[in-house]
This record gives sequence, structure tokens and C-alpha cells, in this order.
Amino acid sequence: MRDNITLKLFIIAVIGGACLIASLLVFGLIEEREGRFREVKQEIASSWGERQTLIGPVLIFERTTTVKSTVSNIPSVLQTEVSYLLPETLDVETELVPEVRSRGIFDTVVYISKTKVSGAFSAKEIEKVRGTGVTGIFSVGITDTRGIAKQVDLSWDKSVLPFSPGSRNASIRSSGISAEVPARTGSALIPFSFELSLHGSEGISFVPVGKETRIAAASAWPTPEFNGAFLPATRNVTDAGFDAQWNISSFGQSFPHSWKDYEVDQTLLLDSAAGVDLHGRIDIYDQLSRSIKYAVLFILITFAVFFVFEVLALLRIHPVQYLLVGGSLALFYLLLLSLAEHIGFLPAYILSTAMTALLISTYSARVLQSRKRAFPILAMLLVLYGYLYFVLQLEDYALLFGSLLLFILLASVMYVTRNVNWFEPMAKK
Repeated sequence: MRDNITLKLFIIAVIGGACLIASLLVFGLIEEREGRFREVKQEIASSWGERQTLIGPVLIFERTTTVKSTVSNIPSVLQTEVSYLLPETLDVETELVPEVRSRGIFDTVVYISKTKVSGAFSAKEIEKVRGTGVTGIFSVGITDTRGIAKQVDLSWDKSVLPFSPGSRNASIRSSGISAEVPARTGSALIPFSFELSLHGSEGISFVPVGKETRIAAASAWPTPEFNGAFLPATRNVTDAGFDAQWNISSFGQSFPHSWKDYEVDQTLLLDSAAGVDLHGRIDIYDQLSRSIKYAVLFILITFAVFFVFEVLALLRIHPVQYLLVGGSLALFYLLLLSLAEHIGFLPAYILSTAMTALLISTYSARVLQSRKRAFPILAMLLVLYGYLYFVLQLEDYALLFGSLLLFILLASVMYVTRNVNWFEPMAKK
């Protein structure tokens, strides 16, 4: 008898392992569907506008000098020196107007940003770096200038100047906008401002180039993710949207206030960027991947309950019947994936749970030779799937609550089988 029980447990373990492998195969489908989703997001971004990052504004001054050769018969050469100057103050206000774009069954969020940039340059600092030049280049680097919706004009001191395409300096960013501005000197500050309507996707970031930089961002999107080198000093997130504000001083920057030639590159500037992403309300593929990690728990618990019934009620359950129940548990994840892409994660989870629980409990009524014995199976599955959904929402506490569930279930099995003679478990009392 002991050999029979050992063999039966071994067969159940093999069947459980096969069902677990079948569940884990859904991981491959999830990665494939998630890859297709990323492709769709990139296709939409390519036609609407990429994730936008604004660098600047930066004042650029070019000075050309003649360098005489110390070797006879070699002519003098012209040498160009480029100087860069950042503003004293920078104030950025942006409102992101979100839109959901669809392609096939996939949805992704894009936005139109209404951005106002203002600040001031020091005329005294301009005098130090401009050399003999009478004009400078006011440059703003922008990731994807295809997203600029209309002509942009610069208010510089008391003049209004049109921007031209291109940042005019690849060390900052080759794509962007620029304008030539008069390099007035003196002791006063030179104010500037411009407004920019920009199409983008996923999110937006700004490089805080001022000695004092203030960035204010707002949107009707309720699930933002703040990222970059600086988190907002204040933020307010509600179901109606969010607003946030950054206050950044030059002491937090990794670059100087002015420099020459290639002393500072684009990477150094981007390392100090701060911004926000418009995240999807629910990442179904992340939720699905996390739920599959609990497949072994569901198979183990369900098989354990059937085996306890088999021992206590003196039933005989065929290995094929264990295989069919395990196959139903594995099918749950495939149902969840296919339904979630069409109706969302929560409705798909409820429907998949109902279908799986009803299928197994109905089949159990015949396997366990009693409808009354099928009700505990139904209740157990509903509780387990409900508890799993609860754990999936917690993230940080998922391990804790998963461990507690295992402890409670193990204690329950130990209590129910405390009087079983495992040397002769099938013997009649």
C-alpha cells in the first residue's frame, strides 16, 4: 500500500510539473504580444512624435581667429572657437493634452504639449564670452521637430525674432530650433520667452540649464510617472489629472554655466534632465507575467485538495483526471491573455476565473462522486483567484501576502490530515 501511495504521489508530481510547464509556455506568448505592442507604439510615435526632450535655451557665439604658422612657406589658417552660455533664470510651464490612439487591438497614449518658456540672460556674462561678435545664436534642442505644430517666434529683449529649423550645433543636439539674436552688453538682464506647441508620445523632459530653473507640468492624465535626475518638489495626483513643480538650482547640474568648444556634450546635459511620462492605467502584460509566477501555487494547492479528498473519502482519482484538472488551470492564463487584450485586465480576470472555476468544479462533481464535494473546490478556486488578484495589486507586499497564504494552506492541510495513517491511508477506519 505504501508503494502504491508513493507511486501515486510521484505520478501526480509529474503531471503537476507538466501542467506547470504548459502554464509557463504562456510567457512566450506574452513576450510576443508585448513585442507587437511596442512595435505599434513605435509606429504611432514615428508618425505623431517621439518622446520629447528639450535642451536649452543656450546662447552660442562663434569667433574666428587667424593662426599664423611658425613654419615658413605654410600659410596662416583660420580657427573657429565656439563659446556657450546658459541663462540666469529659466521658467518652463507645460500642459500635456493627452490623446489615446489605437491601431488594431492596441491602444497607446500621445499628447500635445502647450509649453511656455521664459527667462533671462546676463548681459554682463554675454560680454565675457561673446568676443568680438555682435550676434549670437539662441539655440533650443528638441528630440523630434516633426512634432512642432506651428511657427515659433522668439521674444528677445524688445524684439520678436522668428526661429529657424535646426539647433545650429550638433554638440547640443542636431535637431531643434534656433534664432540669431543681438548680443547686447551692459549690466542688465536680457529677458526672453517663446511658446511651443509640440506633439509627442510617452512623456516629456526638460534639461534645467538655468542657474535657477522652475518647471511646472500639468495634465488631465491620472497616472503619471516622474523620472529623471530630479523629482518634483511638489506634486498633486488625482483621478482628474496631475500637476507638479520642480525647483532646480545650478548646484545640482553636472555642467558649468559657460564653456568652450566640446567641453560639454549632449550626454552630460541629458544626465540632468527631469520630466514625466504618461503611463498606461494598467500594464496588462506586466500583470500577466506576474500572475503566471503563481501557477505552481495553484497547481499544488488544487492537486493537494483532490488528493486529500481521495485519502479521506476513500476515492480513487485517475492520473488522467488530475491531468485534465491541471490542464484547466494552465488554460486560465491563455484565456486571461487573449481576453485582456480586448476587454481589459479586470473584466478578463473575472471572466477567466469564472470559466475556470466552473469548469473544474463541474468536473469535480463527477470525479469526487458528489456535488457537495464540488462546492469546496469551487469555493477554494474563487478564493485563490480572488486572493491572487489582491496580491497583484500590491506589488511591494506581494511576497509577504503570498508567503502568508502558503503558511495558512499548509497549516490547513496538516490539520485536516492529522489523523491519517500515512502507512495505510486507504484503509477503512
